[in-house]
Amino acid sequence: MHDPDVVAHEIRRPWPQRSSLPATGCHDGVRWRVRLHHDCGPWCADDPPHRTGAFPWWKPSSYMSHTRLAGRDFYWPPLVVVWHREPGGRDALSVCRRRWQRPDGTWRFSRSWRWHVWHWRLQFPPLQALRRWALTRCAWCGGPSRKGDVVNFSGSWGGPRGHWWQGEPGLFHRDCIEVDRAHRTCMCVTPGRLDHGDYGTCSVCGKFRPWAQGGYRPTQAERLLAQVPAGTRPDADTARRVAALWEAHRATEGQR
Repeated sequence: MHDPDVVAHEIRRPWPQRSSLPATGCHDGVRWRVRLHHDCGPWCADDPPHRTGAFPWWKPSSYMSHTRLAGRDFYWPPLVVVWHREPGGRDALSVCRRRWQRPDGTWRFSRSWRWHVWHWRLQFPPLQALRRWALTRCAWCGGPSRKGDVVNFSGSWGGPRGHWWQGEPGLFHRDCIEVDRAHRTCMCVTPGRLDHGDYGTCSVCGKFRPWAQGGYRPTQAERLLAQVPAGTRPDADTARRVAALWEAHRATEGQR
């Protein structure tokens, strides 16, 4: 997938928050996990010399964002994220990252692209979260973004995000984007002519028919979601039925 952006640096806040995700590499019985054991390779060729397998304490990237302290998992969210955007909108690191081949045939990759200040784009997650809480509304139901029910699902790649004093357009609750997608999908038993041959806009219903090998067939879960009234969210009973239908569908697909 084409993407011109890649993270160059992260500045994390000095206090953590509880996390539902376990620290990397943790398993039952591990009570402390604060750092990673370093795995030497060509990526550390420019680092200060160190013995194989040593823990490079001087590298911030060696410290995990997820840690386990006394059996509890914590996460250090970023305060500032510095993105590197490739010039001309090209794929990330396709222009700015250089490489050289060593005499032994291995490759060495430059890391100087991280300091191309003229290509930096700054992101401030706390301000983004505040904006989303205060201004952003779901494009389907119009509801707000709240903890445990966030509006951060998008149906497009790199869509418009509006001015900073406005809410972000084109974002949905998780269940709302599924309903919206079902309402925009062709559910015809026998679709009409499609404008791209085997996929595209159906000439009968005017909705989009996705491509699938052997022809697209809407699932029972999608048909049930398409019956949810426009602008409303699935009730608890519908949500349970949809979850059960998706589980049955995945089980059927896995047996093929």
